[in-house]
Order: sequence, then structure tokens, then C-alpha cells
Amino acid sequence: MTLNDKLATIQTKFKSKKSRYNSFGKYYFRSAEDILEATKPFLLELGVTVTVSEQIVSADPFPIMETSAIISDGENTITATAMVGIDLDQKGMQMPQKFGSASSYGKKYALGNLFLIDDTQ
Repeated sequence: MTLNDKLATIQTKFKSKKSRYNSFGKYYFRSAEDILEATKPFLLELGVTVTVSEQIVSADPFPIMETSAIISDGENTITATAMVGIDLDQKGMQMPQKFGSASSYGKKYALGNLFLIDDTQ
């Protein structure tokens, strides 16, 4: 089975409910951690690994983070990315929180791009 076949298997069988609730925005969502947890049963079964990496690709006029979600079978890789701007003027957050929230957002969307997760329940 090729890596493309393995990824297609995950994409078609993947299930992750929106189990978290944002009381401010009054909506349910899934987190990057939820997505990663839902992929674990496929890892050993299909002989793949999933990793996430991040890097700052621009700093002017504000930091932009590129997040990559990578699936590998040890020989080949497939990568999906997401770009996230970091709002340094965000009120009510310390600097680590600003970067942390952007990191969480980027991971969620890079993983969503890799596994073809849509925004429905």
C-alpha cells in the first residue's frame, strides 16, 4: 500500500467530533489535540507517523507562522500547511499566549488540510 493509499484510508475513515465548547462565541469546535488523538488508531495499523512543525516565515508587519502537518511511512512524506498571522496587539493576552493561540490554530488547520476535515459535525 502506498503512502497515498494510507492517507486516503485515514481521510475516508477519520472521525473527530467537535467536543469542545467556546462559551464566548457559543460554538463547538475540535482542537488539534482532538484531531491527533483521532489519528492514533491508524498509526500502527497503517505503519505511518504524523508530525507537526512550525516556523516563523515573516515578521513584518506582524509575525506569520507556517505550520506543516506531515504524514510519513518512513520512506515518503506528504505535507499540508497552514499560515497564521500573530496579532501582537491582541488585548488581554500575554506574548506567550498570543503565539500559543496562533500555534494551536495553525496546527488545527494544517491537520485539517492533511486529513480533509471539513467544518461540519
